[in-house]
Amino acid sequence: MISSLAQRVEKDLCEWFSRSHRIIFNERDLQMQLAFMLRASGHYNDVELEYYVPQEVLGDYPWRNELRLDIVVEKDNEFLPIELKYKTKSVSMQIDRFGEQLHEKYKVIKTQGATDVGQYEFWKDVRRLELVRARFGNVVGGIAVFVTNELYYLTTPSEKSLNHNMSMAAGVTPRAKHWTRYTKTTDGLPDINLEDDYTIQWRQTDIGGLDFRYTIVNI
Repeated sequence: MISSLAQRVEKDLCEWFSRSHRIIFNERDLQMQLAFMLRASGHYNDVELEYYVPQEVLGDYPWRNELRLDIVVEKDNEFLPIELKYKTKSVSMQIDRFGEQLHEKYKVIKTQGATDVGQYEFWKDVRRLELVRARFGNVVGGIAVFVTNELYYLTTPSEKSLNHNMSMAAGVTPRAKHWTRYTKTTDGLPDINLEDDYTIQWRQTDIGGLDFRYTIVNI
């Protein structure tokens, strides 16, 4: 059952995404904007960023990199971590800086590519949130957010593709996130086995006048 805190956070996130926003340059920009919105909402006692958790306390934690949760909200000693992914393809546009409209178009968003790894990183976020929830009694769930203007993420990879089982297409997803074969791309990216079934639902949002899509998974 989804906690009342998780429901409140998801509602705040969806309301924020339902509005138009200025261009978001990168994932850190998204993190800061969402944290500011959550703090300003007045719904929470505290909102922290880059929340460090020693990976050694999580037991079955197969990744080498340390765990710093993007955002953690707290209300009445209940905690909810939020992980964010902002995966993009290139956008060039005119922008204003310091009150002056710049006349040329500039590349304000980069193409990140490696969509197979991008899918993996999202499911990795989901699994890490599962591990945090299982370890800490005051953690009442978790939320994984994925924002993109790369429509590949909305499609199902072919059965022959390396990342077929990493699909983020709309609908219920399998718990086993396994590579179909192992290559240099998959080195250091161990297979993932989720505890629960999760449903992907894509929604539209306007960022800088551009069509972006986002999905929110409640753990």
